Amino acid sequence: MGMTQSIEDLVYFRAKRALELGCDGVVSSGLEAARLRDGLGEKLLLVTPGIRPGANVLDTADDQTRIMTAGRAITSGADQVVVGRPISKAADPIAVIEAMQQEIAQALR
Repeated sequence: MGMTQSIEDLVYFRAKRALELGCDGVVSSGLEAARLRDGLGEKLLLVTPGIRPGANVLDTADDQTRIMTAGRAITSGADQVVVGRPISKAADPIAVIEAMQQEIAQALR
């Protein structure tokens, strides 16, 4: 019962099916965002978790393996990002939020 599809293909085909069934969007790693946006269009609401701050994003992976920065998620096609532990476990959560807001604003330029 092993899977023969890549993760990217599986996510794409499930997102496509969700839209066909009337869903407005999906939650997906930012690693699939560009393919989902290109293949399924702007109608799809794309929510991306696994967001980590800063240029050294791979140093902050903890148990998440499919991660990226907020700016990269937005430029890849995400409509919304979900950030948990980088904020809730930060010594200065406001500073993390402000840095991510700046990163997103720069990505939207």
